[in-house]
Amino acid sequence: MTTETLTARGRVHASRFAVSRTFRVGLWLHRWCGLVATPFFLVLCLTGTILIFHEEIDEWTGVDLPVEASERPVRPLADLVAAAHSAEPGKRVIAINLDGDHPERVTVNLGSPGARTFAGAIPVTLDARYGTRLSRPDPRSTVTGFMLTLHANWFLGLPGQLAGGIVALLVVVCLLSGVVIYGPYVRGLAFGAIRRMRGEPLRQRDLHTLIGVATLGWTLLVSVTGIALALGGLALMTWQTTELRRLATTYESAVPGSTSTSASIDTVRASAEAARAGWRATLLIYPGTAFSTDTHFTVLLAGPTGLQKRLFEIALVDARDAHVSEVATLPWYLTAVRISQPLHFGDYGSWPLKLLWCLLAWSTLFITGNGAWLWWTRKRPRRVRATPKSVV
Repeated sequence: MTTETLTARGRVHASRFAVSRTFRVGLWLHRWCGLVATPFFLVLCLTGTILIFHEEIDEWTGVDLPVEASERPVRPLADLVAAAHSAEPGKRVIAINLDGDHPERVTVNLGSPGARTFAGAIPVTLDARYGTRLSRPDPRSTVTGFMLTLHANWFLGLPGQLAGGIVALLVVVCLLSGVVIYGPYVRGLAFGAIRRMRGEPLRQRDLHTLIGVATLGWTLLVSVTGIALALGGLALMTWQTTELRRLATTYESAVPGSTSTSASIDTVRASAEAARAGWRATLLIYPGTAFSTDTHFTVLLAGPTGLQKRLFEIALVDARDAHVSEVATLPWYLTAVRISQPLHFGDYGSWPLKLLWCLLAWSTLFITGNGAWLWWTRKRPRRVRATPKSVV
C-alpha cells in the first residue's frame, strides 16, 4: 500500500470523524437549547398568536370603540390640551399622541409636575372634533395589553425583556443546529416522507423534521426580530445617552433648566411637519423630559408611504419660537428595532397575512411540544449487567 493511499484513507477517516463530531455537537445543542426554551417559547407562541389579532380583539371587546362619523373639523391641539388639563387638574402635559389611522382621536399624556418619564402617566383620549373625553380603558389593563406585557417582558420590565431575548437566541441556536443534523438524518429518505408503519415515535420524529424544515425561514425571522425587539430598551437608552445628549448639548438654552414654552403647540407641530414635506407628526414630547431637552420639543415624524410609515425622523423644535433646530434620522439600531416590529407580529397586512402568521405560529407550537414529547418518551437502552463466570 502506497503512502498516497494511506494519506487518502486518513483524510477520509478524519472527514468522517469531523462530520460525526459535528453531528453530535449539533444534536446536543438542538436538544438542550430546545428543551430549555420550550416552556417559555410555548407561552410566546400562544401570546403572539393573540397579539396578531390585537386590533380585532380590541374592537370586539369594546376597547377600541369607533368614533361617530362627522364632518366637523378637528380642533386645535391647544384646545385639546386645555380640555385634558380640565379633566386632570394639577398635572402637566408630557406628550401628545396623534393617531394617523384615526385622526379624530388624540391622546394627551399627563404626569406629575416633576415627571420626566412616561412611567405613571395618565393617558387622556379626546374626540379631536368636540374636545370631549372618550371613555377608553388604560391599554395596559386590557386583554391585549396584558398579553403584550407578558409577551414582551414577562412583567419584569427591562430584565424580562432581555430574558425574552435570551429565549429567542436559544431558539435561533436550536434552529441552526437542527439544520446541521437534518442532512444525516434524512439521508436516503424522500423529502416529506412520513414512516407510518414503524411506530409512533418515528412517525412523530418525521413530522418534527418535516414541519421544522417547512417553517424554518419564518421561525428564524420571528426569532431574530424577537432578539432585536428585546434589545429595544437598551437601544433607546443608548440613543438617550448619545444622540439625545448631543442634541441637548448643542441646542440647550443659555438658561439651564428653563422649560418655558412661548410657542403654541399647533405652531410647533406645523413647523415640524413643514421641515419634512409629506411627513406627519405622530408624537410630540414636551420639553423637560427624558426624551427631549429643557427648551425643545421632540417631534416624531412618520413617513407618507411604504416602509417610511414604520420609521421615524426626529425634529427638535425650539419651544420659544417654534424654530426647527434639527431633523435627525433614527440611528441604525433603532431603525432595526422599528423594522423588526411589523415583521415579528405580522400586523402590517390584512387578514390573509394574519392568518398565515397564525398558521405558522401554531405549526411552530406543534413542533415545540412535539420535540419535548420525543425527548420525554425516548427509548433508553437497557444496561445488561455482566454476570461473573462461575468458578469451576
